[in-house]
Amino acid sequence: MLMTAEEEAQAVIRPDGTFFAAGVPALVSAVVQKTWAVPFMAARRIFGAEAETALEPGARFLGKWAGKLGKSAFAVSRESGAHALEETLVATRIAENLTGIFGRDYYVNENKVVRRIHTCPFREEPGARILCHLGEAAGQELFEELVPGTKHKVHVTMARGHAFCEYSYEL
Repeated sequence: MLMTAEEEAQAVIRPDGTFFAAGVPALVSAVVQKTWAVPFMAARRIFGAEAETALEPGARFLGKWAGKLGKSAFAVSRESGAHALEETLVATRIAENLTGIFGRDYYVNENKVVRRIHTCPFREEPGARILCHLGEAAGQELFEELVPGTKHKVHVTMARGHAFCEYSYEL
C-alpha cells in the first residue's frame, strides 16, 4: 500500500546524498549504468515475464549472500541511535545511487521507512520491469540478512507506468 498523506506529513525525510555526482564515483556510476542492466532488459524483451521467473532464484541467491557478507561491515559502521532499518536503507542507497537511481527516504516511525524514487535512467527503457522485479527479490533476501524480520515490498514503479517508484521497509 502506498504511503498515506498522514504518514508523509509526519515522516522525517532524508534525500539521497551526492557521493556519485562527481569525480571518480560519478565515472564508475556512469559505467555501471551503461552495462549492468542491459542483459536483463534484453532478456525481458526476448522472453517476457518468463525471464523474471527464471532469473529470480539467482537474484535471491545473490541478495542473500550479499547480506551475509555485508552484515559485519554494516554492523561495524552502524551509528549509535540509528534507525532500526538503517542498514537496509544504506544498502539500497549504495546500489541505487551507483546505478543512477535517486530518491528520498521517509522515516515514518521506528518500524517503517518508505523510499520514493524520482530519478531512474531506466524508466523509459523497454524491458526495464525486470530490473524492478529482480531488485525486489534480491532486496528481500539482502534485507532479511542485514535486519532480520524486515519486510520489503515494492508498491509502484516508473517502469510500470507510475510517476515515481515507491517501496516500504517494515519490521
